[in-house]
Amino acid sequence: MIKGQCHCGTISYEYRDTPPYANRCNCSICRRLGALWIYSDASNITINGLDDSTSISYSHGDMELDFRTCNKCGTTILWQSLETPGEGRMALNLNMADLNVINEIRVRHFDGADTWTHLD
Repeated sequence: MIKGQCHCGTISYEYRDTPPYANRCNCSICRRLGALWIYSDASNITINGLDDSTSISYSHGDMELDFRTCNKCGTTILWQSLETPGEGRMALNLNMADLNVINEIRVRHFDGADTWTHLD
């Protein structure tokens, strides 16, 4: 299990899956957020402290993804589907985990800005 929390500790997650890799995406939002994404079905993820009073919701472009950010410390926590929040595929920001956990997971570079393929 991978555990992570935002900088102030208000929002945390438990990831009950084994990521084959983490994605560093260069699309306009991911590049600016500096997020390192791991993915799983929402049924493998528990989010603690996430609600409309503790996080900011942001969507852009095709308006399909809901990026959630702690409104106290500004840490981006996850993205999920706007259509089915809390269900289906979800991405967590691995940068919220301990550094020793982050260092054990292979990082792949994803070209979300242009080709929608991995660059490695």
